[in-house]
Amino acid sequence: METRQRHEKKKLTNKWASTVASILIQSTSGSLYTFSVYSPALRSAQRYCQPTLDTISVFKDFGANCGVLSGLLYSFANDPRRRGGPWVVHLAWAAQNLLGYSLMWESVAGILRGPPVVALCLFMLVAAHAQSFFNTTNVVTAVRNFPDYGGTAVGIVKVIH
Repeated sequence: METRQRHEKKKLTNKWASTVASILIQSTSGSLYTFSVYSPALRSAQRYCQPTLDTISVFKDFGANCGVLSGLLYSFANDPRRRGGPWVVHLAWAAQNLLGYSLMWESVAGILRGPPVVALCLFMLVAAHAQSFFNTTNVVTAVRNFPDYGGTAVGIVKVIH
């Protein structure tokens, strides 16, 4: 009986630990909202006009709102027959985020001279698409951890973002 109680206590602790981690992740993930901060630097470094920046911004919005791949990866990684979990999806998020924003930074800093607009659109798409990976992981994990209070759990996790 004591083993069962320890298991339940550990499960409860893990639920809340993942909720706190989700809130921390959400609180540091507002990078999509900073495009207006660095777009003037991008404009001057690459000599773009406003319609070109608007095009890049559209790819930011498209990438942020296309979460099918993150959902498929979450389902695949959390299959009981496989070894994985939400961390696999977070790893995909980190890789995309690093790649996309590193290339955008190199463009703003002038390290990448004259990349075609299509390339910048792709950089922004990859960077913004990363957001759907951590959103999927945080929201689905919250709903699975608190099935009777799914809406409340999602609200708590998403209120920070």
